Amino acid sequence: MFGKKVVAPPPDKLMTELARRGPHKVDRGDLGIVGMSGQIFAPRDGRRLPAVAFAHDWLAGSPRYRDLVFHLASWGIVVAVPDGQTGVFASDVDLATDLRAAVTVLQSVQLGDGTVSVDPKQVGVAGHGFGAAAAVRAASKSTLLGRPPIELRALAAVFPSPTTADLLPAAATVSAPSLVLSAPGELDSMTGNALVLAAELGGDVVLRTVDDADDRGLLEKFGPKALLGINGADKATHKAVRAQLTGYLLHALTGDERYAAFADPESTMADAIATSVDDADPAALDHLSLLLGAKPPKA
Repeated sequence: MFGKKVVAPPPDKLMTELARRGPHKVDRGDLGIVGMSGQIFAPRDGRRLPAVAFAHDWLAGSPRYRDLVFHLASWGIVVAVPDGQTGVFASDVDLATDLRAAVTVLQSVQLGDGTVSVDPKQVGVAGHGFGAAAAVRAASKSTLLGRPPIELRALAAVFPSPTTADLLPAAATVSAPSLVLSAPGELDSMTGNALVLAAELGGDVVLRTVDDADDRGLLEKFGPKALLGINGADKATHKAVRAQLTGYLLHALTGDERYAAFADPESTMADAIATSVDDADPAALDHLSLLLGAKPPKA
């Protein structure tokens, strides 16, 4: 007897579907109960769920991503967001250590009143900006972290930023499949290294450029408008990123074939444009020259 073939909707339709809230009610918890600073968001019920540990950008923290992680949880994914390394002199190595610790928590702790649990084999890491570098380190076989390497099902780097020179050698030791999202103009820049990171990552890699996205557009802002549901984040950026993350993680962590297109490196999905590492052009000038306002030479 053959299994029933999954017929997935067109990729653009999936993007629209996954940009909306999922079917699960969501509860929020505090990682302080296990001795960590940060938050955890989980569906209200479910056994052996997929999970991801998410790392924040430089000078940010878990409250700046509430809408994004709430969204992932509404689609059945448990999300832990450690709050370490929020200062000016933050270390992506130390944040990566926090991510690995958060993964251990996700794999071993019963959530809520015991009705929610994580499948320890369906866990990944993700991060935004500076946090994307931490996620790469957490997924790597690097010995810098002082903890043994962990087995992960997926890595997602959202608008990744360069940190130190040993980041790319660490990326080469990553064996998990990866999604790398870039904002336009940030594939290879002073603040974005999506192109070279995607080229160095050791596992299967999907690189997409999110049209009209702002690499800081994920960050939610505090203020009176937040009480009315207006969080100050860039709507176009949020819509595309939450759909991409949700679809990719549902496929990579659980094997759900309905979302297989999100792991296809040649699949363009609405505003998320498939980008080839081999065909994309690196910056014509070095990053310092661009920062100082130099113009690239004419073709």
